[in-house]
Amino acid sequence: MAKRRNFTPDFKAEVVLEALSGESSQAELCRKHNLSLDIQKKPQPC
Repeated sequence: MAKRRNFTPDFKAEVVLEALSGESSQAELCRKHNLSLDIQKKPQPC
């Protein structure tokens, strides 16, 4: 079974700031940072 990846707070902040800047689409960011697009589409709990 594959081990889950752990992302550092710095990496998470970098990706979020890039997403908020609006210069790249979610798909482009996922490709750039080797992330699954499914991660971005999961509904957030209220």
